[in-house]
Amino acid sequence: MVDTQLAGRVEIDSAAVTEDLTRAATLRFSEAYSDYLCGGLWKSLMLFATGGEGGDGLITNYDHSRKSGVTAFGEQLPYLRQLVERNFHLENLNFARIAEMTNSVTVPHRDLLELEDIPQEARNAHRMHIPLDTNEGALFTEDNVVYRMALGDVWFFDASKVHGAAALTTRSRTHLILDFTDAADAADVVKFPLEPTGRIPEDRVSKRASLTDGELQALYRLSDVVDLENYRDVFGLVIKKHYRRDGGDDFVWRTLTEIGRRCPDPAVRSKIQEEQRFFLMERATPTPDGGSS
Repeated sequence: MVDTQLAGRVEIDSAAVTEDLTRAATLRFSEAYSDYLCGGLWKSLMLFATGGEGGDGLITNYDHSRKSGVTAFGEQLPYLRQLVERNFHLENLNFARIAEMTNSVTVPHRDLLELEDIPQEARNAHRMHIPLDTNEGALFTEDNVVYRMALGDVWFFDASKVHGAAALTTRSRTHLILDFTDAADAADVVKFPLEPTGRIPEDRVSKRASLTDGELQALYRLSDVVDLENYRDVFGLVIKKHYRRDGGDDFVWRTLTEIGRRCPDPAVRSKIQEEQRFFLMERATPTPDGGSS
């Protein structure tokens, strides 16, 4: 998988996007992967998928032995379908979906853990993001870097690394996300000239002040109130702090682990450990709360 980086830009017709997204709002979005969020829902709509099936949005529930095709949803969103067909080669395309987040953050996680049973040649190997509707509160994080994607950017996105996304306002953020099988060259999946930066450009990075010791101790004191009913709210508070303050490498999971260690309820500590395994290491079965970026 190609490292996360700005890969190029495509022209976006904002009026046409608005028209398609208005039409999309009348369709039945999937809420699969919403358990990755603290706050609202992660809503997605498949435009292209293996077998041309709209499906339930859960990647493991599609027939990866079949070629990708436009779905009934994609047929109803002509501009977004054209955006895919005009800018990308479809031979290696597995999925193209729009994904919407509002007023929520994802738990830092790694994707693709659940695809081990899918043949290597059929697995998602390259992911690309194109913001369709974004704002200043729409952020991403990887390796303690917090950054923004601008309208019309095309990004390679390494979903195998620990990453997260945030929509820190009541305004929705909608991205087009494309997943491709492996190609001889990553440039083979696009029809436009790639201009890879090889990294996250400095002008896309969100500058954050360092977390103070007082702020860190205040987060640790959440151990006094965390329980099995509100632990996801505590997760959300810690994750949101990460987007505003630099607490160093692995800040979120390091802080949550310490909150669990200080919590007098061993069930909470076990739950935090279970969540960490699910999001970072193994995903054989869904968590009890349900079933990404």
